[in-house]
Amino acid sequence: MSAYTAVIRWSRKSDERFVDGKYSRAHAWAFDGGAVVPASSSPQVVRLPFSDPAGVDPEEALVASLSSCHMLFFLDFARQRGFLVESYVDDAEGVVEKGGDGRIQMTRVILKPHIDFGG
Repeated sequence: MSAYTAVIRWSRKSDERFVDGKYSRAHAWAFDGGAVVPASSSPQVVRLPFSDPAGVDPEEALVASLSSCHMLFFLDFARQRGFLVESYVDDAEGVVEKGGDGRIQMTRVILKPHIDFGG
């Protein structure tokens, strides 16, 4: 069995009341390998200045995670079958909309890999 961890850190700024809803959603994701990723709510969800467009938002992270997982499996399957892959670029897209129950949700992720083979 494997376990994967991440530490999510956020703290209120001293000039923010918080209870009025006017606080920064910027935070950090820290991973066991030492990578620290600036994160925030999406500016499409929480207006500026309460979100940080430079941070990765959870919706982007979900799309990137699915795309990355797909790529890693693809590369290994291609290797096992003797294909030489030179590059793999995926212009992945996640769509957030109302679901059948009327609630906002990510309804689909579209992977659009562009693969260059060699040999």
